Amino acid sequence: MGNNASERSAVLMPIAHRPLPIANCGRRCQTPILSYPPLVDDVSRTLRDVFVAAYRPYLTELLLARGWPVVSEAIAVGEADLGTALDALLSLHYREQRRAPLELFQEAMIAPNDALAAAGVEAPVRDSIAEAALPGDMYDLAPASSAVLGDDAWRAHLAWGVAKAAAITRPAVALLSSNLLDVDRIEHAVQPLGFRVEKIGSLDGIHDQAAVFVDLEHASADAVIERAAVLGKKVVAFGPHVDDLAFMRARSLGAAEAVPRSRFFSDPGSFLPQYA
Repeated sequence: MGNNASERSAVLMPIAHRPLPIANCGRRCQTPILSYPPLVDDVSRTLRDVFVAAYRPYLTELLLARGWPVVSEAIAVGEADLGTALDALLSLHYREQRRAPLELFQEAMIAPNDALAAAGVEAPVRDSIAEAALPGDMYDLAPASSAVLGDDAWRAHLAWGVAKAAAITRPAVALLSSNLLDVDRIEHAVQPLGFRVEKIGSLDGIHDQAAVFVDLEHASADAVIERAAVLGKKVVAFGPHVDDLAFMRARSLGAAEAVPRSRFFSDPGSFLPQYA
């Protein structure tokens, strides 16, 4: 194995954006501003927040406990990379999330490992299991469990696991609407029937949902109806009762049903697909 830091970090599982060398990190050494891609649910938002918030205290406490230098600039780089990697992962639909958030946390140890090596810190002897799992984590910094990151991180990690399992096993209804009250009412109506709601913002959000509910007052309504119909989805459009032209247009684009809001919200669950 090579003796320089870059060779050591190369065998740690790669993340989407490798950190810049510590001396040139510039703005990336600043504490990252928490931001979210569109359509990230509350469970994923919470997980992202608490994992990023736990990163710096976890590493600082660990380094101090071992009597090693607190490599602040490298920690800031890793923290920023963790936020970026989590954003990329959690913006995907649960079915498309091929990685686990804790894996990304572990991979965000590249910069601190490199900084400790550059400072001449002697690497500890690691057990064979840890070395095989993360060969590039020369200083054994990566947490083996989210439990060591604090109670908030552990609970958020568990909640993400539950949400992912539910998303994979329960059929979904895509919902195009900007009205948060509508979203809440539809969720309460379909959840007891075994369905979950996936909020979408455009036709790109349509994948393998069982049905698509569309608010005709949304700017993307026509595009979503047309795309969902092409994909063979049951499309139910709803809108103001006085807008007959919108109902006609929705049906012409492929909506199975186009009804006034009052009728739709009297029983949203009745518009769900029926399974034998």
